[in-house]
Amino acid sequence: MVVRADGGITSFEQLAGKKVNFSDIGSGSQLSARDVFGKLGIKVQELNMGQNDAFEKLKSGEIAATILIAGKPAGSMARLQAAEGFRILPVPYAKALQDDYLPATLASEDYPRLIDRDKPVETIAVGAVLIAYNWEKGSDRYRRIQRFVEHFFPRLAEFQKPPRHPKWRETNLAATVPGWTRFDGAEAWLRKRPQPALSEREQFDLFMQARSQAKSDGAAPEDRDALFREFMRWSKSRR
Repeated sequence: MVVRADGGITSFEQLAGKKVNFSDIGSGSQLSARDVFGKLGIKVQELNMGQNDAFEKLKSGEIAATILIAGKPAGSMARLQAAEGFRILPVPYAKALQDDYLPATLASEDYPRLIDRDKPVETIAVGAVLIAYNWEKGSDRYRRIQRFVEHFFPRLAEFQKPPRHPKWRETNLAATVPGWTRFDGAEAWLRKRPQPALSEREQFDLFMQARSQAKSDGAAPEDRDALFREFMRWSKSRR
């Protein structure tokens, strides 16, 4: 979330009643923003526009903030500069968000013109899932999805190399989503090959499970953010 550096907004709660851009109607940013503000119980005046228009309205003071849900580094955000009066507002990892989101950090490496090297910004992360309609097996639509699996899955490693977007490196073809069934063709492809390593976020979930979901060892839900940072340090130290 981007705000004006001189706008006096230093917390989510201060956005109550103010004009906030949730991005384009029907976008993932709009849906996620509504969910987050709803869970936090903060009512704002929702506006819907593209990010370029929103940045101009931020400059003029017509809106208080603009929200973008995207893989970091996002191109539109990367163009912004702190020198132009913009600042990224931290998003609290409140208890109300912990069932559906994970804590994340934006660093200077992500947005060097917005974030100081020694002042990372805490935020939240949401996963992205590739889904397909459950077409009847043997139908033309089913065969098209099957061909996609056969052509894309073996080439995922190529997408995880530069100059592709760094978010590709977080992709895990073997990941599971509670309540959802994997496409039969994808399941068959995975059975024939070694399963890829778990992403850091999936490893974190296992880490939390090993700690009995942080409850039996006395850790409060509010400590989950600190646990995540501890896990990331531990994970990096093992590489």
